Amino acid sequence: MKRSTFKLVTAAVLVLGAGTAAAALPPIRHQGDVQYLSGGVGRDESESIRQAESTFPLALEFVRKATPRDEYLADVEVAISDHGGRSVLEVTSDGPFLLARLPTGEYTVRAVYGGRSLEQQVHVADRTPARAVFVWPGGR
Repeated sequence: MKRSTFKLVTAAVLVLGAGTAAAALPPIRHQGDVQYLSGGVGRDESESIRQAESTFPLALEFVRKATPRDEYLADVEVAISDHGGRSVLEVTSDGPFLLARLPTGEYTVRAVYGGRSLEQQVHVADRTPARAVFVWPGGR
């Protein structure tokens, strides 16, 4: 295969692969000034969200301890407030991942699953996406 043909085929494969990943992404939603997406059910959607993570300032993941391996969670109630205590996002996750576009700042993220509440402080910066993983103990 000629080098120019190889480059063209490689470029086509990359474009098709990117299209597949983008097609598997859940829709971007809006709440006030915040854009977010939530999901990750199924391998394609999960991989697409992980690829898109770097384009969002905040990435959240929801997991429950289990044997033989941890389980991803959906239907987690999420409330994010800014440093002044003002609510910036209140949603229920559609899957184990939630990505949000928030301005630089300090935030409190509260996640509730099965009546159990977990809370973390996150710092969202311009160039480094913040990531927080919420892990609930096993059992119901």
